[in-house]
Amino acid sequence: MERDTMPVDVLLVGAGPANLACAYRLAQVLQEKGKLDEHVIMIVEKGREVGDHILSGAIMDPKAMSELFGDDWRAQGCPVDADVAEESVFTLTATKARKMAFIPPPLKNHGNVIVSLSHVVRWMKEKVEAFGDAIMIAEEQPAADVLLDGERVTGARLVDRGREKDGAEGAAFEPGADIEARITVLGEGSRGSLTKILVDKLGLGGTNPQVYGTGVKEIWDIPEGRVTAGTVWHTAGWPLPDTTYGGSWMYAMSDSRVSVGFVTALDGGDPGCDPFEIMQRWKTHPQLRTLLDGGTLVKSGSKTVPEGGWWSRPKSFGDGFLIVGDSGSLLNIARLKGIHTALRSGMIAGEVIAEALLADDTSAGVLERYEERLRASWVKDELWRVRNWRQIFSAKGFKKGKLFAGLAWALGGKILKDPVPIHDDAQSVSPGDASAGRDFKVEEGLTIDKVTGVFHAGSIHEENQPSHLLIADTDLCASRCAEEYGNPCERFCPAAVYEMVDGAMQINFSNCVHCKTCDIADPYGVITWTVPEDNGGPRYLGM
Repeated sequence: MERDTMPVDVLLVGAGPANLACAYRLAQVLQEKGKLDEHVIMIVEKGREVGDHILSGAIMDPKAMSELFGDDWRAQGCPVDADVAEESVFTLTATKARKMAFIPPPLKNHGNVIVSLSHVVRWMKEKVEAFGDAIMIAEEQPAADVLLDGERVTGARLVDRGREKDGAEGAAFEPGADIEARITVLGEGSRGSLTKILVDKLGLGGTNPQVYGTGVKEIWDIPEGRVTAGTVWHTAGWPLPDTTYGGSWMYAMSDSRVSVGFVTALDGGDPGCDPFEIMQRWKTHPQLRTLLDGGTLVKSGSKTVPEGGWWSRPKSFGDGFLIVGDSGSLLNIARLKGIHTALRSGMIAGEVIAEALLADDTSAGVLERYEERLRASWVKDELWRVRNWRQIFSAKGFKKGKLFAGLAWALGGKILKDPVPIHDDAQSVSPGDASAGRDFKVEEGLTIDKVTGVFHAGSIHEENQPSHLLIADTDLCASRCAEEYGNPCERFCPAAVYEMVDGAMQINFSNCVHCKTCDIADPYGVITWTVPEDNGGPRYLGM
C-alpha cells in the first residue's frame, strides 16, 4: 500500500502538558541558538481540538509553570480557577464523615492552584504557536503505529481513514501518512497506545508492571453559600472495600462550581468492580448529597491514572525516541499530582532534543541525557520518596497500608523490600461473578447511569467505521469469561461499551470515552484499545 510520507525533525505524539512543554522549551533553546527556522517540529493530536481529550482533577503544583514560563505565568494568561484556600481530609463510613485532625504531608496543597487542565493545555497551545511556522500542531490526526528501523524509532504512522464498518476500503479510503522523524516523543498520557506498542516491541518495561486506577469526574453547578472558591476535600473509605485502593476529591472551582470525582484502583481483585458505579454511590453519602442537592450536572468523564510510580517506569529513551509525562509513569500518586512532573519532564526532553539536533546525533547515547537529568531533578526526588507507596497499599490493604505507607514516607521511601513488587491489574482479578450485586438505582437529580455519563462527556464516533476496540477472541466472552468471571468488562467500562446480548458480546464503540480501562483490566488480555479513524471521542474542554 502506497502511503504519503512527511519528514520532520521532531514528532511529538499527543498534545498534553508534557509534549507542549517539550515543544515550547525546544523552540526556546533553538531560537536562542538562532537555529529555530532550520528545524521542523510537529505535534499530532488525536482529538478534534487540543484539550478535548484532557481530563484531570486538577490541583496543580505551580513550580514547573514558573520554571517554564517565568514567575509571571499567571499574568501571561494561564487560566486558573482558584488558589487552594481551605483543605480537609475525611474518612467516610456509609453515613458519616470523620475529619482528620491533620492533613497528611503528601496531601498538603498550600500554594497550589485549582485548574481545568484542558483549559491550561489550550493556553499552552497558543504559547507554542507563538513561535511561528517552525512548529505545526496537527489536530484530528490520530497516530496508529510506531515506525521502526530495527530498534530505532523513525516516526509514526497516522490512522487509515475511510474504511467501512467491516474493515474493507471504502470509496473515500485514504491510507494514513507516515511521519518520518529524527526524534519521536511519546507524550500520550495514561496507557498511551503507541507507548504500549513500543514498550512491548522493544522490551522497555519497568521493574514493576504499571498499575492503574480509573477516575470518574463530574463538574457541578451548585447554589452559592455551600463552599467557597479554593475549598478542597479528599476522602478515603466508603464505598470502597479495604482491599481496593482509591478515594475521592471535591475542588471548589468557584463559589458555585465544583469538581467532584472518584478514583478506583483496578487491582482490587473483584471482577464486579465498577468505578462508575462507585462514584455514583459516593455521591449519595450525606456529605455529598448536601453539597450537590439542587445543583446541576454540567460535564462528566472518565480517565485512567498510572499509579505505579518510579518502579513502573518504562525505559524512557532509545535511538530516536523519548517517553515523557504520564506515558513515562511520572505521576506522584501519594500527592495525587502529575501535571508538574509532566511539565518538568517535557522541559528536560526539549533541552536534550535541542542538543541532539544541534549535534546532529539522535542516538540513544545522546538522548540518554534525558534520563540522567530527570534523575538529577526534583522529579526524581519526589517520586523516589514514594517509590513503594502504591505497592504497600496493594500488599497490606487500605487500613494497614496507610500506616506502612506513612512509615515509608518518613523513612524516605524504603520499607520492607525495595522495590516492593506488585502484580499487573489484569492478573489481580479473582474468579467470580461480575454480574452479582447489580442493585444500584439511579436517583434523579443526583446520580446518573453510564449512558447519561457518555452524553455529558460529549463523546461521539462515526458509526460506519471499524470498531477501534478489538477483541482477539469473542468466543471467549460467551464461554470462559462468562463462566469464570461473569464478563467483568460490562462492569469496569464506565461508558457501557461492552454488553452481552443474547449470549454474544456487543461492542458499543461509539460510547467510548477513551479511558483505556478495558485495555488494562480485561483478565484475559484480549481487548486492545486503538485509535478510531474519525477523531471521535469525548469533548472534555472545561473538565
